[in-house]
Amino acid sequence: MGGSPEPILHAVRSHGPDEVIFVCSSPPCPAASEVQVIGEGNPCSHRREDGSIETRPNLVHQLEIKDFRPDLQLLRLADPDNLDDCHRRIRGFCHGLRQRFSSCHLIADYSGGTKTMSAALAMAMIEQAGQLTVVRGVRSNLQRIDQSRGVLPIPVSALQAGRLLRERLPAFLEDHRYDRALEAVQEFTARQGAELEPARAEAAHRLQRLLQALVRWDRYQWQEALGLARQVGLDGEAELVGLRAWWERVVAAHQCLAKATPPPPGTSGYELVQDLLLSAGRRGRRGWFDDAVARLYRALELLLQTYIQLELRIDHRHFWRDPDVKEARSRLGLSKGLDGLSRWLQDEEGDAGLGGALKRRQWRRFRKLLDKRNRSLLAHGLQPVDEGTWRSLQEGITDLVGATLTDLHIQQGPSPRQLPGTSLLQLPSIQILMA
Repeated sequence: MGGSPEPILHAVRSHGPDEVIFVCSSPPCPAASEVQVIGEGNPCSHRREDGSIETRPNLVHQLEIKDFRPDLQLLRLADPDNLDDCHRRIRGFCHGLRQRFSSCHLIADYSGGTKTMSAALAMAMIEQAGQLTVVRGVRSNLQRIDQSRGVLPIPVSALQAGRLLRERLPAFLEDHRYDRALEAVQEFTARQGAELEPARAEAAHRLQRLLQALVRWDRYQWQEALGLARQVGLDGEAELVGLRAWWERVVAAHQCLAKATPPPPGTSGYELVQDLLLSAGRRGRRGWFDDAVARLYRALELLLQTYIQLELRIDHRHFWRDPDVKEARSRLGLSKGLDGLSRWLQDEEGDAGLGGALKRRQWRRFRKLLDKRNRSLLAHGLQPVDEGTWRSLQEGITDLVGATLTDLHIQQGPSPRQLPGTSLLQLPSIQILMA
């Protein structure tokens, strides 16, 4: 509400809403505009074309609003210059409207009121995905519009879409939730449509392609992820160049293990194990401890399988059918799986190699922790894995993998690369999108 009732009348009549809500200053605010809405007598002052003033009844009467309810249709602001209070009250009122009506399209006109009230109303409409308008008119001064000439829509879709993107993307990327981040970017581009300028549209498209590749890698769809990375082009940005190089090594290690072939130059063959550790870390940081420990279990088992194939020259695919292994299994009473692999390796190597490392690093401790995994919901039990178990296994198995590679004098090349988080938004080709 403002000093002149004319723009308010014009806005309401132009929009023809099902329900009218007045946002106005109220006592103890001096000269509160509430009186123009529901005041007695003729509280509204209208300026005629000749400059004279005519007083008329309140706005509810002039608009012929039937069964007006001040408790539901009047939002009183006692401190119209307090931005935080105005914004909080308007936002809360809008939330109440959405609870009252199953289908609610909000239209707000901010022609009147204090500057603070107008700013608070605009902020609330952007948050509520509402529509903003302002009344155009003839002014004879800076206090009021004397004659209203039309309602001007204020486009806010770009502001709404940009705000959602800036609020949601960093949180999703911090947790490596690439699927949710992808949805946010897709929603942003859908809202913007043809209004999105070419440079930002190109950045949004590039980010979508990068996120699609990251989603696939996070789901172990390595070839598809690498194919997308090659299509989108990772050259020119150091972080992405290093990530693609790491992916190439992981895929090469996977092929080496799947086909029982020696690793190619520049690949140790243990990259897949290291990437599983990174995957477990991402799950653990999200609080998905059962999932994280399941991946650590597989990483430890894969470490032993990779070692047996590369260092002991026994095809891991047919390990339990090997004659010498079958004899040891019968002699030691081994079961198939991680525990059997570990016990066989310790018996085979004694204090040397990975078998010796397992002894020195207290396999019984690992076994105790892994038993908690076996009792978890993702294995054979009903007891969730706690954070302490995950952290102990994450640290212990990571150290074991590092010690194994060091003991074998394996030249690893650049360190394993965790999937990027919020650093994606700092890439030169993406920064314009967040502006």
